[in-house]
Amino acid sequence: MKDTDIRLDDSWQLTQAADGDAPLCSRLDCLYQNIVLEALTQPGDLFYDAEFGWGLYDFIQSEDTELTRLEMTQRVKSKLQRREVILPETIGITITRADDTARLRCTFRFAGEDEARTLNIVIDAVSVEVIAE
Repeated sequence: MKDTDIRLDDSWQLTQAADGDAPLCSRLDCLYQNIVLEALTQPGDLFYDAEFGWGLYDFIQSEDTELTRLEMTQRVKSKLQRREVILPETIGITITRADDTARLRCTFRFAGEDEARTLNIVIDAVSVEVIAE
């Protein structure tokens, strides 16, 4: 894996190094950043990849039902499983709800890594946010 991209900050915005250059991330850190961006994207938003995006905005103001939780879990799991470098048996998704807010905690492990990666996603009444851990 030789991917390289501009490193984003904890708010997923562009960063700038002290010398004015854009700092880079590479390899699995770059892939993790790409997964975060995919979680925040709706399918069809990228003209060059209609499949990119988890479509979590579909769940804004959704009812808290077993069917909704199952659909959220399956959507996230299927998107993560498309990444060959993620070990499918390590994917775990938990959903908690409070008022109008759903919190998804996704854990997974890249092949070749010992520690699991985590994504915390908050879907509230008006937005989807990924909280870096």
